[in-house]
Amino acid sequence: MAPTKENPADDWSDDEKPGPDYAKRRPISRLTILRAIAEMRLWWNEGVIADLDHVATIERVRGESLLTSRYIFMIAMSAGIAILGMLLSSPAVVIGAMLIAPLMDPIMGVGFALAVGDFRWLGRAVRSLVLGTVIAILFCALIVVFSPIQVVTEEIASRTQPNLFDLMVAIFSAIAGAYAVIRGREGTIVGVAIATALMPPLAAVGYGLATLNSTVFFGALLLFVTNLTAIALTATAMARGYGFSTRLTEKQSRFQAFLIFAAFVALAVPLGLSLYQIGWEAQAERTIRDGLFDTFEGKAQSVDPTVRFLDDSIEVTAQVYTDTLFRTAQVEDRARAELEEALGRPVSVQIMQVESADAVEAQRLQLREASERQQ
Repeated sequence: MAPTKENPADDWSDDEKPGPDYAKRRPISRLTILRAIAEMRLWWNEGVIADLDHVATIERVRGESLLTSRYIFMIAMSAGIAILGMLLSSPAVVIGAMLIAPLMDPIMGVGFALAVGDFRWLGRAVRSLVLGTVIAILFCALIVVFSPIQVVTEEIASRTQPNLFDLMVAIFSAIAGAYAVIRGREGTIVGVAIATALMPPLAAVGYGLATLNSTVFFGALLLFVTNLTAIALTATAMARGYGFSTRLTEKQSRFQAFLIFAAFVALAVPLGLSLYQIGWEAQAERTIRDGLFDTFEGKAQSVDPTVRFLDDSIEVTAQVYTDTLFRTAQVEDRARAELEEALGRPVSVQIMQVESADAVEAQRLQLREASERQQ
């Protein structure tokens, strides 16, 4: 007998037939999932996309992404505040530079131009973005050249080693920025999200150029290019998702979607490896500090190690404050053996022992007591 609504499992054998509670616990069918997806797409098309004024949004973004004198002035002011905040190692000043947020308009223009396939608009937005980038770098470099402070501060160093977390910050910033532009709620606060990922790296690039520091220059430039690419492509995906019409054919649209996905993968893989390396180095530093404490058998008051990670080895230079002075060669050999076993890499160890103040004071007290007894 064919299965019916009342008997959905009549085509099963007696051994396979489920119990009476099957209707309550049976898995969701593929048809149910497809129906839910179709209803969600219908709601998205009729309840979200239909309420948007696509033509007005495109014209607004197009007009704001062009090169103007106001845009150049704001780029220079934002870059100047950013580099001064980084030289002073002041996060508050760096945040002040982000409040100006001049880079949001051209980068959103790039994203939307890619989405709709308007290559003339894309060329103008790219020209505006490139010119603004060059002005920011040169202005920051000029400030650094005349600055009495030219040390690599923590704010500068943090922009020289991009990792997967930086990519995620750029993506979340782009989602917030594109959503605000599409819904007509863009403003300073949303611009801060975009500037977070772009202006500080640009300032660090200017610092590297002025001081001829290739490590800072190329590290910060890589971070800037990574964030710029991620923001532009995320804005493109957001615009396509919100139904902005495109001049591309269906085949070209599929190819564009594939390129966006491939670009994100190409960015995520090396940045993920960089994040893994940063995490491993942080764990290795903790292991080195704990290992040095163990080497001194509880006699060490404090340990101040300096660690250098080379390609295939690790160099450790440590200053140890201890109650009891050990033979330097002995503790160095012991520490080297323990750290190489724990880290799985060749380790060179140099230890400078400093007798702690408590130990020195105790020795002075003992000498004073001995002197009094002799008297």
